[in-house]
Amino acid sequence: MRLMPAEWERHDCCWMAWPDHPMWEGILPQVEAEYAAVAQAIRQFEPVRVIANPHSASRARNLLGADIDVLELPLDDAWFRDAGPSFVRRDDGGIEGVCWRFNGWGGANAEFEKDAALGRATLDRVGLPAVTSALAMEGGALAVDGAGTLLTTETVVFNQNRNPGLTRQHAEAEFARTLGIRKVIWLPGNTAEFGTDGHIDGIACFVRPGVVLFEDPAIASGPGFDTAEGNRRALEGQTDAEGRPIELIFIREAPPLAREGQGDWGYCRSYINFYIANGGVVMPKFGIPEDDAARDAVAAAFPDRTVVQVDVSTVSQGGGGIHCITQQQPAV
Repeated sequence: MRLMPAEWERHDCCWMAWPDHPMWEGILPQVEAEYAAVAQAIRQFEPVRVIANPHSASRARNLLGADIDVLELPLDDAWFRDAGPSFVRRDDGGIEGVCWRFNGWGGANAEFEKDAALGRATLDRVGLPAVTSALAMEGGALAVDGAGTLLTTETVVFNQNRNPGLTRQHAEAEFARTLGIRKVIWLPGNTAEFGTDGHIDGIACFVRPGVVLFEDPAIASGPGFDTAEGNRRALEGQTDAEGRPIELIFIREAPPLAREGQGDWGYCRSYINFYIANGGVVMPKFGIPEDDAARDAVAAAFPDRTVVQVDVSTVSQGGGGIHCITQQQPAV
Protein backbone atom coordinates (compact mmCIF):
# COMPACT_ATOMS: atom_id res chain seq x y z
CA MET A 1 0.00 0.00 0.00
CA ARG A 2 1.06 3.58 -0.60
CA LEU A 3 -0.21 7.03 0.37
CA MET A 4 0.52 10.52 -0.86
CA PRO A 5 1.49 12.56 2.23
CA ALA A 6 0.11 16.01 2.87
CA GLU A 7 2.30 18.85 1.66
CA TRP A 8 2.80 20.07 5.23
CA GLU A 9 4.47 16.81 6.27
CA ARG A 10 8.26 16.63 6.55
CA HIS A 11 10.23 16.77 3.28
CA ASP A 12 13.59 15.38 2.27
CA CYS A 13 13.87 18.07 -0.40
CA CYS A 14 12.10 20.25 -2.93
CA TRP A 15 12.39 19.60 -6.66
CA MET A 16 12.33 22.26 -9.38
CA ALA A 17 13.32 22.56 -13.04
CA TRP A 18 15.27 25.35 -14.72
CA PRO A 19 13.51 27.51 -17.35
CA ASP A 20 14.87 27.89 -20.87
CA HIS A 21 11.72 27.38 -22.96
CA PRO A 22 11.16 29.58 -26.05
CA MET A 23 7.91 30.85 -24.48
CA TRP A 24 10.08 33.12 -22.30
CA GLU A 25 11.74 34.85 -25.23
CA GLY A 26 12.46 38.45 -24.32
CA ILE A 27 11.86 38.00 -20.60
CA LEU A 28 14.02 34.95 -19.81
CA PRO A 29 16.48 36.82 -17.51
CA GLN A 30 13.59 38.00 -15.32
CA VAL A 31 12.09 34.49 -15.27
CA GLU A 32 15.45 32.97 -14.30
CA ALA A 33 15.85 35.53 -11.50
CA GLU A 34 12.41 34.68 -10.10
CA TYR A 35 13.01 30.92 -10.29
CA ALA A 36 16.31 31.43 -8.46
CA ALA A 37 14.62 33.61 -5.82
CA VAL A 38 11.99 30.92 -5.20
CA ALA A 39 14.66 28.22 -4.92
CA GLN A 40 16.73 30.31 -2.51
CA ALA A 41 13.68 31.10 -0.38
CA ILE A 42 12.82 27.39 -0.09
CA ARG A 43 16.48 26.57 0.63
CA GLN A 44 16.10 28.48 3.91
CA PHE A 45 13.90 25.60 5.07
CA GLU A 46 14.99 22.46 3.19
CA PRO A 47 17.36 21.18 0.47
CA VAL A 48 16.50 22.03 -3.14
CA ARG A 49 17.30 19.99 -6.25
CA VAL A 50 16.93 21.57 -9.69
CA ILE A 51 16.72 19.68 -13.00
CA ALA A 52 18.33 21.58 -15.90
CA ASN A 53 18.91 20.91 -19.55
CA PRO A 54 22.63 20.21 -20.08
CA HIS A 55 23.04 23.38 -22.13
CA SER A 56 21.51 25.47 -19.31
CA ALA A 57 23.07 23.75 -16.31
CA SER A 58 26.08 26.06 -15.96
CA ARG A 59 23.90 29.18 -15.97
CA ALA A 60 21.54 27.56 -13.48
CA ARG A 61 24.40 26.79 -11.09
CA ASN A 62 25.73 30.34 -11.35
CA LEU A 63 22.37 31.92 -10.57
CA LEU A 64 21.22 29.42 -7.92
CA GLY A 65 24.36 29.31 -5.80
CA ALA A 66 26.50 26.51 -4.44
CA ASP A 67 24.01 25.29 -1.82
CA ILE A 68 21.42 24.18 -4.42
CA ASP A 69 22.01 20.94 -6.36
CA VAL A 70 21.63 21.01 -10.14
CA LEU A 71 21.07 17.71 -11.97
CA GLU A 72 21.35 17.55 -15.76
CA LEU A 73 18.43 15.89 -17.55
CA PRO A 74 16.59 16.76 -20.76
CA LEU A 75 13.31 18.63 -20.40
CA ASP A 76 10.99 20.75 -22.52
CA ASP A 77 9.41 23.12 -20.02
CA ALA A 78 9.99 23.97 -16.36
CA TRP A 79 6.64 23.32 -14.62
CA PHE A 80 8.00 20.46 -12.54
CA ARG A 81 4.84 20.00 -10.47
CA ASP A 82 3.01 18.88 -13.59
CA ALA A 83 5.60 16.87 -15.53
CA GLY A 84 7.62 15.46 -12.65
CA PRO A 85 6.68 12.55 -10.37
CA SER A 86 4.10 12.80 -7.59
CA PHE A 87 5.87 11.34 -4.56
CA VAL A 88 4.16 8.80 -2.30
CA ARG A 89 5.16 6.87 0.81
CA ARG A 90 4.83 3.10 1.17
CA ASP A 91 3.63 1.42 4.34
CA ASP A 92 7.26 0.50 5.13
CA GLY A 93 8.24 4.18 4.96
CA GLY A 94 9.99 4.01 1.59
CA ILE A 95 9.37 6.64 -1.10
CA GLU A 96 8.12 6.04 -4.64
CA GLY A 97 7.14 8.39 -7.47
CA VAL A 98 3.94 8.20 -9.49
CA CYS A 99 4.59 8.90 -13.17
CA TRP A 100 1.38 10.05 -14.83
CA ARG A 101 0.88 9.97 -18.59
CA PHE A 102 1.93 13.53 -19.31
CA ASN A 103 0.57 14.79 -22.64
CA GLY A 104 1.45 18.47 -22.55
CA TRP A 105 -1.69 19.60 -20.71
CA GLY A 106 -3.94 17.91 -23.21
CA GLY A 107 -1.81 19.05 -26.13
CA ALA A 108 -1.79 22.73 -25.15
CA ASN A 109 1.99 22.49 -25.38
CA ALA A 110 2.86 20.80 -28.67
CA GLU A 111 6.35 19.67 -27.63
CA PHE A 112 6.31 17.53 -24.52
CA GLU A 113 8.23 14.33 -25.31
CA LYS A 114 11.09 15.13 -22.93
CA ASP A 115 8.71 16.19 -20.17
CA ALA A 116 6.73 12.97 -20.67
CA ALA A 117 9.89 11.04 -19.76
CA LEU A 118 10.98 13.41 -16.98
CA GLY A 119 9.24 11.65 -14.09
CA ARG A 120 10.90 8.29 -14.73
CA ALA A 121 14.25 9.92 -15.54
CA THR A 122 14.22 11.86 -12.28
CA LEU A 123 13.39 8.78 -10.22
CA ASP A 124 16.04 6.70 -11.99
CA ARG A 125 18.62 9.40 -11.32
CA VAL A 126 18.05 9.24 -7.54
CA GLY A 127 17.30 5.51 -7.32
CA LEU A 128 13.61 5.66 -6.38
CA PRO A 129 10.96 3.23 -7.69
CA ALA A 130 8.38 4.43 -10.20
CA VAL A 131 4.65 3.73 -10.18
CA THR A 132 3.35 4.07 -13.74
CA SER A 133 -0.17 5.29 -14.49
CA ALA A 134 -2.04 5.44 -17.79
CA LEU A 135 -4.05 8.39 -16.46
CA ALA A 136 -3.24 11.66 -18.22
CA MET A 137 -2.71 13.92 -15.23
CA GLU A 138 -0.60 16.74 -13.82
CA GLY A 139 0.54 17.30 -10.25
CA GLY A 140 -1.09 20.72 -10.17
CA ALA A 141 -4.47 19.00 -10.38
CA LEU A 142 -3.93 17.15 -7.08
CA ALA A 143 -4.45 18.38 -3.51
CA VAL A 144 -4.39 15.80 -0.71
CA ASP A 145 -4.77 15.85 3.07
CA GLY A 146 -2.34 12.98 3.71
CA ALA A 147 -5.14 10.86 5.16
CA GLY A 148 -6.77 9.57 2.00
CA THR A 149 -8.72 12.60 0.76
CA LEU A 150 -8.15 14.15 -2.67
CA LEU A 151 -9.38 17.44 -4.11
CA THR A 152 -9.35 17.58 -7.91
CA THR A 153 -11.37 18.96 -10.80
CA GLU A 154 -13.62 17.42 -13.42
CA THR A 155 -12.39 19.81 -16.12
CA VAL A 156 -8.94 18.22 -15.90
CA VAL A 157 -9.55 14.56 -15.13
CA PHE A 158 -12.47 14.01 -17.51
CA ASN A 159 -11.33 16.38 -20.24
CA GLN A 160 -11.46 14.83 -23.69
CA ASN A 161 -7.95 16.15 -24.31
CA ARG A 162 -6.59 13.95 -21.53
CA ASN A 163 -8.79 10.96 -20.66
CA PRO A 164 -11.59 10.48 -23.20
CA GLY A 165 -14.24 8.06 -21.99
CA LEU A 166 -12.89 7.85 -18.45
CA THR A 167 -15.54 7.14 -15.82
CA ARG A 168 -15.59 8.49 -12.29
CA GLN A 169 -15.39 4.92 -10.97
CA HIS A 170 -12.21 4.18 -12.94
CA ALA A 171 -10.62 7.50 -12.00
CA GLU A 172 -11.26 6.96 -8.30
CA ALA A 173 -9.91 3.42 -8.51
CA GLU A 174 -6.70 4.72 -10.11
CA PHE A 175 -6.29 7.42 -7.44
CA ALA A 176 -6.76 4.71 -4.81
CA ARG A 177 -4.09 2.52 -6.41
CA THR A 178 -1.51 5.22 -7.01
CA LEU A 179 -2.06 7.71 -4.16
CA GLY A 180 -3.91 5.71 -1.50
CA ILE A 181 -7.04 7.85 -1.90
CA ARG A 182 -10.20 6.71 -0.14
CA LYS A 183 -12.37 9.71 -1.00
CA VAL A 184 -12.28 12.12 -3.94
CA ILE A 185 -14.00 15.49 -3.60
CA TRP A 186 -14.80 16.54 -7.15
CA LEU A 187 -14.91 20.24 -8.02
CA PRO A 188 -16.30 21.41 -11.37
CA GLY A 189 -13.02 23.17 -12.17
CA ASN A 190 -12.60 25.92 -14.74
CA THR A 191 -13.28 25.48 -18.45
CA ALA A 192 -11.91 28.96 -19.21
CA GLU A 193 -8.41 28.38 -17.80
CA PHE A 194 -6.23 28.06 -20.87
CA GLY A 195 -3.70 25.24 -20.88
CA THR A 196 -4.31 23.65 -17.51
CA ASP A 197 -8.13 23.51 -17.79
CA GLY A 198 -8.69 24.28 -14.13
CA HIS A 199 -5.91 22.96 -11.91
CA ILE A 200 -6.88 22.69 -8.26
CA ASP A 201 -3.77 24.59 -7.14
CA GLY A 202 -5.35 27.82 -8.36
CA ILE A 203 -8.66 27.09 -6.61
CA ALA A 204 -8.25 25.45 -3.20
CA CYS A 205 -5.84 23.47 -1.02
CA PHE A 206 -5.77 21.64 2.29
CA VAL A 207 -3.96 23.49 5.08
CA ARG A 208 -4.59 20.84 7.73
CA PRO A 209 -6.92 17.84 8.07
CA GLY A 210 -10.51 18.91 7.52
CA VAL A 211 -9.62 22.51 6.60
CA VAL A 212 -9.47 23.88 3.04
CA LEU A 213 -8.17 27.30 2.00
CA PHE A 214 -10.37 28.52 -0.84
CA GLU A 215 -9.53 31.40 -3.18
CA ASP A 216 -12.29 33.93 -3.75
CA PRO A 217 -12.35 35.76 -7.09
CA ALA A 218 -11.10 39.32 -7.21
CA ILE A 219 -14.25 40.56 -8.96
CA ALA A 220 -17.67 39.68 -7.51
CA SER A 221 -19.45 39.25 -10.83
CA GLY A 222 -18.98 37.77 -14.27
CA PRO A 223 -17.76 34.36 -15.51
CA GLY A 224 -14.85 34.13 -13.05
CA PHE A 225 -17.17 34.73 -10.13
CA ASP A 226 -19.68 32.15 -11.39
CA THR A 227 -16.91 29.57 -11.79
CA ALA A 228 -15.63 30.18 -8.26
CA GLU A 229 -19.15 29.96 -6.85
CA GLY A 230 -19.64 26.59 -8.51
CA ASN A 231 -16.42 25.27 -6.98
CA ARG A 232 -17.30 26.67 -3.56
CA ARG A 233 -20.76 25.08 -3.63
CA ALA A 234 -19.17 21.72 -4.52
CA LEU A 235 -17.04 21.95 -1.36
CA GLU A 236 -19.77 23.07 1.03
CA GLY A 237 -21.18 20.27 3.14
CA GLN A 238 -18.44 17.82 2.16
CA THR A 239 -16.66 15.45 4.53
CA ASP A 240 -13.17 14.00 4.20
CA ALA A 241 -12.10 10.35 4.13
CA GLU A 242 -12.22 10.26 7.94
CA GLY A 243 -15.75 11.67 8.03
CA ARG A 244 -14.69 15.13 9.25
CA PRO A 245 -16.80 18.03 7.93
CA ILE A 246 -14.76 20.23 5.59
CA GLU A 247 -14.20 23.72 7.03
CA LEU A 248 -13.60 26.46 4.47
CA ILE A 249 -11.38 29.48 5.09
CA PHE A 250 -10.94 32.13 2.43
CA ILE A 251 -8.31 34.23 0.69
CA ARG A 252 -8.90 36.64 -2.19
CA GLU A 253 -6.96 36.28 -5.42
CA ALA A 254 -4.97 39.19 -6.78
CA PRO A 255 -6.95 41.68 -8.89
CA PRO A 256 -6.43 41.98 -12.65
CA LEU A 257 -2.97 43.38 -13.31
CA ALA A 258 -1.60 45.68 -15.97
CA ARG A 259 0.91 42.96 -16.91
CA GLU A 260 -1.82 40.50 -17.92
CA GLY A 261 -1.85 39.34 -21.50
CA GLN A 262 1.88 39.67 -22.03
CA GLY A 263 2.45 35.91 -21.81
CA ASP A 264 1.04 33.10 -23.93
CA TRP A 265 -0.77 31.17 -21.22
CA GLY A 266 -2.68 33.85 -19.31
CA TYR A 267 -1.71 35.45 -16.04
CA CYS A 268 -1.77 33.43 -12.81
CA ARG A 269 -3.04 35.67 -9.99
CA SER A 270 -3.41 32.93 -7.40
CA TYR A 271 -2.05 33.54 -3.91
CA ILE A 272 -2.69 29.92 -2.85
CA ASN A 273 -0.24 28.74 -5.50
CA PHE A 274 2.39 28.49 -2.77
CA TYR A 275 4.92 25.93 -1.56
CA ILE A 276 4.71 24.52 1.98
CA ALA A 277 8.27 23.87 3.17
CA ASN A 278 9.70 22.44 6.39
CA GLY A 279 8.69 25.16 8.82
CA GLY A 280 7.77 27.71 6.17
CA VAL A 281 5.45 28.74 3.37
CA VAL A 282 6.91 30.39 0.26
CA MET A 283 4.09 32.30 -1.46
CA PRO A 284 3.68 34.70 -4.39
CA LYS A 285 3.57 38.45 -4.41
CA PHE A 286 2.99 40.74 -7.37
CA GLY A 287 4.15 44.13 -6.13
CA ILE A 288 0.63 45.38 -5.36
CA PRO A 289 -1.07 46.54 -2.12
CA GLU A 290 -3.15 43.33 -1.95
CA ASP A 291 0.04 41.32 -1.31
CA ASP A 292 0.00 42.24 2.40
CA ALA A 293 -3.54 41.01 3.04
CA ALA A 294 -2.79 37.77 1.23
CA ARG A 295 0.30 37.24 3.34
CA ASP A 296 -1.71 37.80 6.51
CA ALA A 297 -4.30 35.24 5.36
CA VAL A 298 -1.66 32.59 4.68
CA ALA A 299 0.10 33.33 7.98
CA ALA A 300 -3.23 32.86 9.81
CA ALA A 301 -3.76 29.54 8.02
CA PHE A 302 -0.25 28.36 8.98
CA PRO A 303 0.42 29.94 12.39
CA ASP A 304 3.36 27.63 13.13
CA ARG A 305 5.26 28.45 9.91
CA THR A 306 7.33 31.36 8.65
CA VAL A 307 5.76 32.96 5.57
CA VAL A 308 8.11 34.27 2.88
CA GLN A 309 6.84 36.14 -0.17
CA VAL A 310 8.68 36.07 -3.50
CA ASP A 311 7.78 38.29 -6.44
CA VAL A 312 6.81 36.04 -9.36
CA SER A 313 5.22 38.71 -11.53
CA THR A 314 7.09 37.53 -14.63
CA VAL A 315 6.72 33.78 -14.12
CA SER A 316 3.00 34.29 -13.59
CA GLN A 317 2.68 35.55 -17.15
CA GLY A 318 3.18 31.91 -18.18
CA GLY A 319 0.03 30.82 -16.35
CA GLY A 320 1.57 29.35 -13.19
CA GLY A 321 3.06 30.21 -9.84
CA ILE A 322 5.29 28.89 -7.09
CA HIS A 323 3.36 25.66 -6.52
CA CYS A 324 3.51 24.93 -10.27
CA ILE A 325 7.32 25.11 -10.43
CA THR A 326 8.01 23.01 -7.32
CA GLN A 327 7.38 19.48 -6.04
CA GLN A 328 7.96 18.14 -2.54
CA GLN A 329 9.71 14.84 -1.89
CA PRO A 330 8.47 13.53 1.46
CA ALA A 331 10.87 12.32 4.10
CA VAL A 332 11.49 8.59 4.39
